[in-house]
Amino acid sequence: MNLWQISIIIVNWNGKKWLEKCLESVFNQTYKKYEVIVVDNGSDDGSREYIKQHFPATVLIELDRNHGFAKANNVGIKAAKGDLMYLLNNDTTIDPDMLEKISPLFDNPKIGTVQPRIIRMDDKKKLDLAGAFWTKTTFMYYFGLDGRRSSKKFNIPMRVFSNKGAAMFIRKSMLEKIGSFDDDFWSYYEETDLCHRAWLSGFECWYYPLSTCYHAKGKTSEHFDNSFIQFHNFKNKLLSFIKNFEPQTLIVVIPTFLLSVSGLVLLYVLKGKVGKSVALIKSVFWNIRNIKATLKKRKFVQKNRLVSDRDYLRIVSKPISLKHILTLLSK
Repeated sequence: MNLWQISIIIVNWNGKKWLEKCLESVFNQTYKKYEVIVVDNGSDDGSREYIKQHFPATVLIELDRNHGFAKANNVGIKAAKGDLMYLLNNDTTIDPDMLEKISPLFDNPKIGTVQPRIIRMDDKKKLDLAGAFWTKTTFMYYFGLDGRRSSKKFNIPMRVFSNKGAAMFIRKSMLEKIGSFDDDFWSYYEETDLCHRAWLSGFECWYYPLSTCYHAKGKTSEHFDNSFIQFHNFKNKLLSFIKNFEPQTLIVVIPTFLLSVSGLVLLYVLKGKVGKSVALIKSVFWNIRNIKATLKKRKFVQKNRLVSDRDYLRIVSKPISLKHILTLLSK
């Protein structure tokens, strides 16, 4: 068994109220070969001073402003000394044996990313998420979303299309081949884009429920306007699709995505949520304006492709119900 060096990377923006419990759980690991890096996105709530005073063993990287989740994690990854990256939200806590249980999985060279079981902090009988699967609708099927933690189907290790970035282990040598997060994503869907590229390059993404993380769901983004979230979410989905899918897949995925967006725009207009409608329209036009840069990224991704869409999608796809879609839209 390899004794992996692990870099725990926590992106923080005005999350001082969460840092004590998060960092205490991180520094209480039974596995000892790790470092802790906090990338602070220009906080003005005293987060930096608190970390320096109470957790001086932390490597603190101070950014000038909020650069978003993707770029800040990239800064942390670049500074990291570990073989494995463990990305962790600041509004989480982890079990003391988290690193000890997860790290041996990476002895399998095919494994590129792993997500532990994520439990809701406000209701510990429920899951936050157990990974995500691709669906033909282009909406993700979020497996275990608010499901019962005791349910047998959520307690079986499995391959998934995407992990959740709130608690996600990543093999650094894989990042050196496929690249890190896309800075243009700012936040939302960036971990799915990364996992998608991992599958294309012959790596696998896993959900491993025998180790647990607790998450105060949605607290890191509670200060963001919902239209802002919708813009980045749909902008990033389309950007990811264009970069990653083969042409024969794109000719189905793009029309399906645009039809879904059109339907949502109409739905939001009818509900009087004009801001959301405008955000979705802007997300599409952002991709049109930036298509040249996206195609350049696509060239790099496709150059590193080792696996056809058909081969990995048959493993990580699931059907999705209308109820699940409506649940996603209501959040």
